[in-house]
Amino acid sequence: MPIRRADDTAYTLASSVSATGSAVAIKGGQYIFMVEGTAGGTTASLQIRTPNGTWSNVYAIDTLVASATLPYVDTMIDLPAGDVRLALTGGTPSAIFAYLIGLG
Repeated sequence: MPIRRADDTAYTLASSVSATGSAVAIKGGQYIFMVEGTAGGTTASLQIRTPNGTWSNVYAIDTLVASATLPYVDTMIDLPAGDVRLALTGGTPSAIFAYLIGLG
């Protein structure tokens, strides 16, 4: 069984945004991914930056329709240390909040 890296930190990926968030450095480990707000038909993705600087989807919540599908919570996402962000594409999202909560 793999050893889980400890990280009990809560990271804010987005705070009342309507566009892709900034990079946030995380320690790595297992996380709960949370998104809430008014989705407006957008696709919300948790992305990680590769060593070459390319943003790649780790997890995508496809086409969120209005706020009926939010809040969204997914558990046990394993991530390495590095930069992550919330990416929003399409639709008209508003007041989107997103978090990674470490399960240390």
